[in-house]
Amino acid sequence: MRSRPFASADPFLKIILLFLLSFTCLGVFMLMAQGLTTLIWGVDFFGASESIRDYDKPYMLHVNYVLLFFQHLGLFVVPALAFSALSSHEPYKLLGMKPARPIWLIGAALVMVAAMPTVNALAWMNSAVSFPEFLGGLERALQEMESQAGALTEVLASRADLPHFLVNLLVLAVVPAIGEELIFRGLLLRIIASWTGSKTKGVWISAALFSAMHMQFYGFLPRLLLGALLGYLFVWSRTIWVPIAAHFANNAVALTLMYLIGTGMISAEVDSFEPEFGDLAFLLLSLAAFGGLVFWLRRLTLSGK
Repeated sequence: MRSRPFASADPFLKIILLFLLSFTCLGVFMLMAQGLTTLIWGVDFFGASESIRDYDKPYMLHVNYVLLFFQHLGLFVVPALAFSALSSHEPYKLLGMKPARPIWLIGAALVMVAAMPTVNALAWMNSAVSFPEFLGGLERALQEMESQAGALTEVLASRADLPHFLVNLLVLAVVPAIGEELIFRGLLLRIIASWTGSKTKGVWISAALFSAMHMQFYGFLPRLLLGALLGYLFVWSRTIWVPIAAHFANNAVALTLMYLIGTGMISAEVDSFEPEFGDLAFLLLSLAAFGGLVFWLRRLTLSGK
């Protein structure tokens, strides 16, 4: 049986090939998205990129849904599947696509929910970072990037009707969870672990790349924690479906909270953190739950379940 083109490449070259494949597929899928949005809505986002931020026009939300969907397919899902097919005669095995026990899926989802107060606390700490005066220009640029990155998600997730909420779950939770986990845990973590000889290094380096990929400086620390947690869930469970389930749970809970806030059913304070007694007490309780769940999942690994 002939070997696959990428099978014998060294780990560093595999990483380069994976990034090249991802950006090539992204370009192709963005051209496809451009054709679709031009055909349906007459929107040329390549020629007038600022126009897609005119969220007062209802159809611009649909344009952005299309862009996000094609972006995740092109940057993550398709490259991961293509790379694995070019690297192994058993691509699904390479990606860790073996069945997951329900107890692992439920446990992974619960541990991600328990981690959310800690993630909010880290986000608060990250947002409090202040640059020296001579780096004021960089700080303003990073804050502007953060504002633009969060604006679209907030607009999409705050639509106070069920159809938009269901589309959000697909575009902002299901597809990213599958695509990002296939790339960062299914491929990059394993490649880096093979290169360094350490699964721990594979977990943390892939988590750092995962966080950096979002290009949001003020969200780097919480995403680093989430990326590491997802990496350990993959290493312990030995199936990609567990971090996918955990990633989906994290995104879905965040979207649900934003939806409920948008409808006025709950207060925006529920999804925030302030260094006050109530939030600190809740943080300690969530840390205890988080630690207990992580310990339980680790015991499942050691017991072979």
